[in-house]
Amino acid sequence: MNILKSKVVILLISAVLFSSAAIGQTKITGTVADNETKEPLVGAYIQLIGSKGGAITDGTGKFSFDLPANVKSFKVSFIGYTQQTIEIGNQTQFTILLKSQDDLDEVIVIAYGTQKKSDKTGAVTQVSADELNKGRITDPIQGLQGKAAGVNVSKQGGDPNAGFSVNIRGSASITGGTGPLYVVDGVIGIDPTTINPDDIATFNVLKDAASTSLYGTQGSNGVIIITTKGGSMGGAVSDRINIEYNNFVAFDKVANRLDFLSGDELRDYAIKTNNANFQDNGANTDWMDAIYRTGISQQHTVAVSKSDENTNYRLSLSTNKLTGVLKGTDKTRNIARFNISQKALDDKLTISARLSATLETNNYVKYDGGSDPKNVIYQAMRRAPTDPITNADGSFFETDRNFQYNNPVAIIDQFTNTRDAKRYLTNVDAAYAITKNLEARVTGALGRDDDQSWYAEPASAFSNTTNGLASRSYNNKSYNYISEILSYNNTFNEKHSLNVLGGHSWQSVSYDGFRTEARNIDPFYEGVGADNLKAYSELEWGYASSYRSTPEGLASVFSRAIYDFNKKYYMTASLRRDKSSKYGDDVEWGTFWALSSAWNIKKENFAKNWNDVSDLRLRVGYGLTGNADIPNNIDRVRYEPTSKGIDSETGQEIIIWNNNRGNIPNPDLAWEEVRELNLGLDFGFFKNRITGSVELYSKNTNGLVMEVSVPVPPNIAPKKYENAGEIKNNGIELTLNGIVLDQKNFQWKTTFVASKNKQETITLGNLEANSLGIKKLYVSGRGLVGGDNYTQVILPGYEIGSFFLPVYKGLTSDGKFLFETEAGGVTRDVTKAKRQFVGSAQPDIIIGWSNYFQIYKNFDASFSLRGIFGHQIFNVTKMVFSNPADAPNQNVLASAIVGESATITSDPTISTYYLEDGDFVKLDNLSFGYNIPFSPESKIKNLRVYLTGNNVWMWTKYSGLDPELNFSGTEFGRDQYDVYPRTRSISIGINTTF
Repeated sequence: MNILKSKVVILLISAVLFSSAAIGQTKITGTVADNETKEPLVGAYIQLIGSKGGAITDGTGKFSFDLPANVKSFKVSFIGYTQQTIEIGNQTQFTILLKSQDDLDEVIVIAYGTQKKSDKTGAVTQVSADELNKGRITDPIQGLQGKAAGVNVSKQGGDPNAGFSVNIRGSASITGGTGPLYVVDGVIGIDPTTINPDDIATFNVLKDAASTSLYGTQGSNGVIIITTKGGSMGGAVSDRINIEYNNFVAFDKVANRLDFLSGDELRDYAIKTNNANFQDNGANTDWMDAIYRTGISQQHTVAVSKSDENTNYRLSLSTNKLTGVLKGTDKTRNIARFNISQKALDDKLTISARLSATLETNNYVKYDGGSDPKNVIYQAMRRAPTDPITNADGSFFETDRNFQYNNPVAIIDQFTNTRDAKRYLTNVDAAYAITKNLEARVTGALGRDDDQSWYAEPASAFSNTTNGLASRSYNNKSYNYISEILSYNNTFNEKHSLNVLGGHSWQSVSYDGFRTEARNIDPFYEGVGADNLKAYSELEWGYASSYRSTPEGLASVFSRAIYDFNKKYYMTASLRRDKSSKYGDDVEWGTFWALSSAWNIKKENFAKNWNDVSDLRLRVGYGLTGNADIPNNIDRVRYEPTSKGIDSETGQEIIIWNNNRGNIPNPDLAWEEVRELNLGLDFGFFKNRITGSVELYSKNTNGLVMEVSVPVPPNIAPKKYENAGEIKNNGIELTLNGIVLDQKNFQWKTTFVASKNKQETITLGNLEANSLGIKKLYVSGRGLVGGDNYTQVILPGYEIGSFFLPVYKGLTSDGKFLFETEAGGVTRDVTKAKRQFVGSAQPDIIIGWSNYFQIYKNFDASFSLRGIFGHQIFNVTKMVFSNPADAPNQNVLASAIVGESATITSDPTISTYYLEDGDFVKLDNLSFGYNIPFSPESKIKNLRVYLTGNNVWMWTKYSGLDPELNFSGTEFGRDQYDVYPRTRSISIGINTTF
């Protein structure tokens, strides 16, 4: 009996234990979806309350986890959605619908801080990682192209070693820089190309003075703030480690090629024209095929991240290999980035560190420099297709029948032009909550760039006699930055909110370097090149130089106050004082400031019944910023050793120093000042299915730094720099966002941006005495010599980029150009022609249209269109290669020997004959993706495969290769033959999360 009782007890205990174990292992499953569309949310995080466990939704929005005995609830979070807490109770199956956060609750990044989008008083545009261009994106700025109104991102050609230029609201300087300031994770002046695009969380573009004034002398051209990723996916708190792997492989082809004569066509032309001097070497070479290839590019990124209540980190490693379509050009870039944030002292102290290293190797081939004999694209264009690439013995074919007539394949094969760059940045940030409302923050950064370059050109690479050359150089840059900020944030009586900050910052940049060169090297020692110049020490000609620059320093103090009443009325005031080492000794601290306000009209009683109006806000701001981006030391004389002499008193040999700068000092030289008025209207309709903004601005640059002529004597140099000119930019910007369709199996979101900027030069100071203004945009090529080959002039009343050209009026009977004269007649002599304003390289209107489609849960598609209208281009390629007299001993465009062109006997001449409209529309990006579904138990949480085309299609009437130019600086609008070809690419890639 006792034995039986014992067995029963054991069985009961076992049953209880088994039951407890079974309860502890209950499996919870469910789905997370959008509350309105019911579309699954991929990558939503489930955090178990009271446990370190959790789960991530898969490609179909499903999740599962084993329920620990002590867990009674869990949280569900996803970026852009309101977090929910779910009580488990007796349920094991859940359908969770998350509500999308109001777009106005989105947090944007502003100068030295953040704020809700609904609280902004300035012109700020945020572009998140999901909104950037897709596919073969190797430069972070490329992803921003066509995404923000008033921001013109451009690149002329497809060189993998060249970057993108950015212009915000028009050029505001002539001598100074016109590009924006970049701020990366709070550190000012960082090169964005050192960032892997996969590491970027958001771009915030600050466009008006009210937004940029807190950056003082660095804010006049706009500010782009880049925030990199940290922690786990979507910013959710997670105790699990997330692993991401992204990659793509892209294939690039030359998008467009000019039609030059083939070998047979050139032979036929020689026969037709009875050219007795034609040298037919028996070949039929396509020289463009000889220097171009299919470019293959690939990028791989691995990232490990984790985020819990106290620690947030992300480590990413990436490698990128870009092979250019021009043989000999490529880039290899490896980036490591580690972001970590740690809370301590009861969450009062937060310490963040961001470490990055970028290693880059570039191989170059010279393709610019006009008719330079080393310009391989120019040489390939002019080279007769009847010439072979190599001789029968494999050596390169050479002939000296034309001046500086070189084999481009030989140059590519025999030249060495390599750069090796290492860039390091350490950024540490510490924030301490002194009280609930008072915080102190210190940010410090140290950066170092080390560049090495090797260059070698053997004499054997040229048809014409030249001497071999080799060089080696080192260029280093050191960067230091520190800022201290005290901020106060409080709400009074539930209606009055106040945010005040004050701070100090200091930054310094210094440069040093060394260069050595040897010449008259013929032949090159086998395998030596530029690696061991000591081997050429016996040569008669050598050169070495070194430099160390005076550090460029900027010290600043600043403050800002943001106030709002009942989230209805907003006021912002900012003040900054700067002292820069770049300016005159007599120039003390400069003061920069801004005032802005906003009115939430929808909060007014009279607007509460506007049911279709979700949001309506009016903003106005006015401020003063500066531009310190001018060449260093132009305010002072620089003396350099120029020769040796004998001291008349001692008889000793001495070094003679002369003013080699060419300008006299100006201790009163100050920064350029930009005053800007901005009026903005933000709106939303139909529960914010349609949102957008309209911006109107007027931007005046005063005190332009200009180079002016002065008499000698009494001055020691013929020129000096002074604050003299004024430029004005007026414009309008439009942004429209919409959810066009929102069905169960189909969703379409769209964004349209457009901007129009009108620029005018108001005054050029003392330069106005010269009625010809400032001549710009000279062109070069065979037959083009002298100082009259300029195409643009900067003059009061006109915008930068204005073309002033002789007007073409037809041809004479013997094929000579006719031009309009001052009296309204015509002349053959271009020197007697009247130069007239005939157009501008500045675009009138810039648009961008981006679209995203979600199809049947797992399929997605997107495309981006971009258009630029109302500008002209001077077609130098047509000018240089449309002269039939150059054939047949060198090549010309096929169009040169047919129609009107065939009758031209004039040499290439600057005129409107070569000026064309540059309007274009491009399909920049077309992408298709598929999210492969996995079970909740799978270690793969998300896997997306995609196919993307870049530069897919273009509409234009322009006859040249590509109408897209670099719309920045003061010299653009010329499409010369020394431009790297634009590429069209197809990429295949995957995005994976484990």
